[in-house]
Amino acid sequence: MRLALSLVPPAVLLTMQGAAFAAAPRIVKGPYVTAVSDTTADVRLELDSPAAVTLQVVRERAPATLRKVVDGASSTMHVVHLTGLDAGKPYIAGINIGPTQGPVVAEVAFKTSVPADPNAGTHFIVYGDDRSDQETHAGVVRLMGQIPSDFLVNTGDIVADGASSSDWQSFFDVEAPLLHEHPLFLCIGNHELYDDEAGANFARYFGFAGPGGAPRPYGTERMGDVRFFFLNGMHDWSSGEERDWLEHELTRADGEPGLVWRIVVVHHGPWSSGPHGPNRRLIEAHIPDLLSAHKVDLVLSGHDHIYERGDAGGLKYLISGGGGAPVYKLGTPTPTTRKAESTYHFIEVTTTANDLRIVTHRAEGSILEKCGFAKGKAWDCDTAPPAPRPAAAATQSPGDAPAPAKSTSRCSVAAAGASGPRGLAALVFPGILAAILGAALARRRRG
Repeated sequence: MRLALSLVPPAVLLTMQGAAFAAAPRIVKGPYVTAVSDTTADVRLELDSPAAVTLQVVRERAPATLRKVVDGASSTMHVVHLTGLDAGKPYIAGINIGPTQGPVVAEVAFKTSVPADPNAGTHFIVYGDDRSDQETHAGVVRLMGQIPSDFLVNTGDIVADGASSSDWQSFFDVEAPLLHEHPLFLCIGNHELYDDEAGANFARYFGFAGPGGAPRPYGTERMGDVRFFFLNGMHDWSSGEERDWLEHELTRADGEPGLVWRIVVVHHGPWSSGPHGPNRRLIEAHIPDLLSAHKVDLVLSGHDHIYERGDAGGLKYLISGGGGAPVYKLGTPTPTTRKAESTYHFIEVTTTANDLRIVTHRAEGSILEKCGFAKGKAWDCDTAPPAPRPAAAATQSPGDAPAPAKSTSRCSVAAAGASGPRGLAALVFPGILAAILGAALARRRRG
C-alpha cells in the first residue's frame, strides 16, 4: 500500500498582475528514517522555512492502522519519534506540512526489527566515504538500490566538509532514492568533525540520543539478531565518557536475549593496509582487546578509500571506503589482510542464527568476492590461517582534499539545533556553546 502523493504548488498567484507570495515551505532533506527498533522509529526531515509537520503513519497492507502524528513546532528541522509500532512490520509515513492533516507531499518506508528472535536474520548494505564525487556516489547509490536490503550502514565521511550546507544538501539529494526506502545508520567520520559547525550538522541530521536527549556522536542500535556499536574513532580512547559507555554497552550486550552478532562500526578502524593505516588511538588504548573480550564478531570501517577484508586473530574486519571519494592506492598488505582492492564498491551482508555472509559488489557491477564465517570461526574463503594481531606501526596518512585542512577530532557532540518530538537541542563543544546556539534553544519535546 502507498499513500497518495499530492505535491504542494511552489507559489500561489494572488493578483491579476502576477504578484506572488513566497513559496510554501517545502522539504529539502528527507524524509529519512533513523533509530529503528522493534516498536519505534525516528522520521527526520528538514524544511526550507519553519513550519509544523504532520505524519500519517500506516502499516503496509493494513490501512486500519493509519494514525496521525503531529509535530506542531514551527521549525525547519523535525525529528519525529514514532512509538507503539508492531515488530517486524513494514510501515509508510506520509508527510504533510502543517499542524493538520492535508495533502501528502512526501513519504518514507521502513521496516521495524525483531530483536527477541535469534532466528530473525538481517540483510543490510555497508558502504562509506561517499564524499567529494557526486557522479560516482550516485552510481554506487543506483547499484545499491537494485539489491534488496532492510537497512543501510555507512562507515562515515558522507560529506567533504561537514560545515558546508551545500555538501550536506548534495548528500541528501544523491541518497534520496535509497533513504525513501531504507533506514540509515552511520558512524561519524573525520570530515564530519572538521570544526564545530561540522559536528553540529552531524548531530542535527544523525546524532544518537544520549542521556536527557542530548545527541552525541556515538550510540548503539539493535536490528534483528545484530547489535551495532557506532563509535567516534577520531579521539583519544585511553579513558573518558565514550570508553566508559562502550564498556557498559558491551557488558549489557553479553547477556542480551536473542542476540547473535555484535558488530562495531568506526570510521578509522584498528587495521588497514591502506595509506591511513591502523588507528593508533584504538590500538594503544587496547580497544581491540576489549572488543574481543566481549565477543564482538566484526569491525566495519572506512577512512582508507579501499576495500579490505581481514582477520586480526580473533576479530574480523571489513573496510568499505569506496562509496564515491577518490580511491586510494593500496599499501603493503599487513599480516591481518586477507583480501584488498582499490575500487569503488559496497558490501551486501546477510546474517542468520549460524553464520554471516558477504557479497562485495564493485560499482561497475561485477562481484569482487563472496565470503563469510560461522559464529566464532575464521573466514571460510581463505586458504591461510589468520595471523596473530600485529602491533601498530607508524603510518603516514594521505591528505583529504578537497576538504579544508582543519581538524577538531577531539570535539564531543552533544546536540544540535532542531525541534520536534525527538528534536536535537544543541551541539556542545567545550567553551563555545553560547557562541553556536545561544540561550534560546527550545526544550526537547516528546511526541
